[in-house]
Amino acid sequence: MPRTGRPTTMFRRRKHSTALVTALLVAAGLGGVSVLLAPTHRHAEIAVEHGSADAAEVAPQAAAPEKPTVVAAAPVVALRPPVVVVTKESDAHDIVKAIVSHGRYAGLTDDQITTVIATAKIESSFRPAVSGGVQAYGGRGTAADEVIGLFQEKASFGTVAERQDPNSAITRFITRFLEAYRKHGITGDHVQAATLAQNPQLLKRNRGVGTQYYRTIQAALGDAAGLHRQALDALRPIA
Repeated sequence: MPRTGRPTTMFRRRKHSTALVTALLVAAGLGGVSVLLAPTHRHAEIAVEHGSADAAEVAPQAAAPEKPTVVAAAPVVALRPPVVVVTKESDAHDIVKAIVSHGRYAGLTDDQITTVIATAKIESSFRPAVSGGVQAYGGRGTAADEVIGLFQEKASFGTVAERQDPNSAITRFITRFLEAYRKHGITGDHVQAATLAQNPQLLKRNRGVGTQYYRTIQAALGDAAGLHRQALDALRPIA
């Protein structure tokens, strides 16, 4: 008879220990990890607590083996890749890598990123500090009409230093690029979106499609696709 107390105590301790470990996992934020729960332990405890002494010794052997219950893991959240930071002194290869990383961070497709690369290529040849001179479109113009930077922005986009910052220039262009889709109801023509992002005045000319600027971006897409692939290879982690 004295033997009946030991299995009961042992299994009760095991039950208490299992509950404590489970509580610690939940408290530590590990509840999303797949956990295997062994049902045979649970059945053994019930037999000891509610059966006779003989049943306590037989129950662990009599319990039919069952597959572990799998607790579903929490969904994995995909983290966005870090953005490549460049300066106005960065070379063309680093500028393209920055465009690719900024584009991926913003959720652009590969074709959209290629179009952004093509636009930067025809605007500045990837030179963040370059000046395109005064472009007043109808008058002599002033210093405010000087276009500067990766996407040749006027003073309305910021100071000279701000326009020469390629990181900010890329972000501003991507913002205008995405806005063009929504504002003008563009669905799949990425060149049209880039054209109107840079030249909204071309909306009156067949919504920008087929204009000289449109065709210039189109002509640059082949080279841009190659630069895009090179940048992806450079950004790919080394195994």
